[in-house]
Amino acid sequence: MSLVELILYMLIAGVVLVLVSSIFINGWGAQVATTDRDAATGQANLVTASLQKSIRNATEIHPSTGSGDTLVAVVATGSSGWECRAWKRDATGDLLYKSSNSAIDTSVTTGWAKLATGIDDGPIFSAPSSTRLEYSFTASAGSATVPITGAVKAQAVIQGAGPCW
Repeated sequence: MSLVELILYMLIAGVVLVLVSSIFINGWGAQVATTDRDAATGQANLVTASLQKSIRNATEIHPSTGSGDTLVAVVATGSSGWECRAWKRDATGDLLYKSSNSAIDTSVTTGWAKLATGIDDGPIFSAPSSTRLEYSFTASAGSATVPITGAVKAQAVIQGAGPCW
């Protein structure tokens, strides 16, 4: 084998190595982006399902005025049972959830469950009436963001339920 052939083989091997490396790097980047998107979508779906199921079974809702980052609802749990449920976006962008058999103090979030992280600033919850909730937020994970907008109407009727706020 001559020196020219050896150099030629090394150049070809180098080109193949660069191509294989770029394919691997692009695939890895696509995998990271897909994982981020799936995480953001999963969080958004969890929050939406929690809100839709709870508020549809609620008798009354009470969102925070001004900030729009807190929501409390009186939710039917059976033919005569009820409980208080609350959602709150904290200062770090986490959306928290709590249920209780009595009124919920939304100023203390110790012991609340975390439903999502990376929730954007700005009002999340608004209520044109005491039985209709509108929500709008963006869930983020890594480089992916998923905008969510929806509405739900409280439809349950329970005598003597509450108070939750």
